[in-house]
Amino acid sequence: MKKLMLLPLATLVSGSFAANAQEPMTQNFDYISGGLQISKFNKDLWSEANANTGILATTDGGAGLYLRGSWNFADNFFVETRGDAIAADDMIFSNGLLGLGYFMPINNDFTVYGLAGFANSRYDLDVKTPFGTFGGNETQSGFTGEIGARYQVMDRWMVEPAVRFATYDDTMYELRLGNSVKMTEHVSLEANLSRNDYDAFAETNVQLGARYSF
Repeated sequence: MKKLMLLPLATLVSGSFAANAQEPMTQNFDYISGGLQISKFNKDLWSEANANTGILATTDGGAGLYLRGSWNFADNFFVETRGDAIAADDMIFSNGLLGLGYFMPINNDFTVYGLAGFANSRYDLDVKTPFGTFGGNETQSGFTGEIGARYQVMDRWMVEPAVRFATYDDTMYELRLGNSVKMTEHVSLEANLSRNDYDAFAETNVQLGARYSF
């Protein structure tokens, strides 16, 4: 009897995956992705401060990880979260975002979307002293808005250009170009490029990773 009761559930689950698999790449907003991020700054940032030895070091870049997830919870509405962090010596620079979005398909190959939410950026630096190691940080946060598009260039290749701003103490602007290449029914490879302009410096980063679509 229990096995018979599970049959309809199994049918619904398999049917859901089959339906999503048939969706155009440009209209699937149910996924998680992540991978390696390499960042380059347009000016040197403090990366090490040691009061014991008097060493002060700087860096013009770093490496770390990025994560991203999206859920199309109703009709064309979706929620999305993003996070990334890179490190160099004793410095960590990170960004986060949580937003609500809406997408509008133009056709199977082209979709536009908008997103609004909350974003923050944080700069952490450990300072070593005779009394121990202390952390100093600077965090900026505020409203964020984004307009973007998805275009299927080829059968398995989709590009995602986007423009975003965040209302920090001084407005931050981001230009991003995402690339997704479908490898299997649910797995794609990602190669993303973006430039973030803050008040004091600019960051250009490259992301290489994978996406799992539900």
